[in-house]
Amino acid sequence: MSEDPKTLVREGSGDTPTTITTVVTMPGWQMVLVRAARTYVQCLLGFLTASSTGLAGAAGIPIAQFGNQFAVAATLAVAPTVVSLLMNVGEILTDLDVNRPGLRA
Repeated sequence: MSEDPKTLVREGSGDTPTTITTVVTMPGWQMVLVRAARTYVQCLLGFLTASSTGLAGAAGIPIAQFGNQFAVAATLAVAPTVVSLLMNVGEILTDLDVNRPGLRA
């Protein structure tokens, strides 16, 4: 095994080679931002797909040029991102409350 705590080594069996995986740790606020950015991009692409396939007409989103579709998709993607951001901040605050009870207000 490796002496570095950030490196995991998976032992192979037989002819399987050993796999070395490096684990990157980040502060909590960076994890929240990465999760929020991922949510925004996923929702943006999902809303763009829905608006370009005609599903948006059934949902009441006006179909026009691509620029208008992109603007609507970018606007709609903000709401799930804010919800994801709030959920992740709540998760980090709960973890902080459990691990450091001396910081309670």
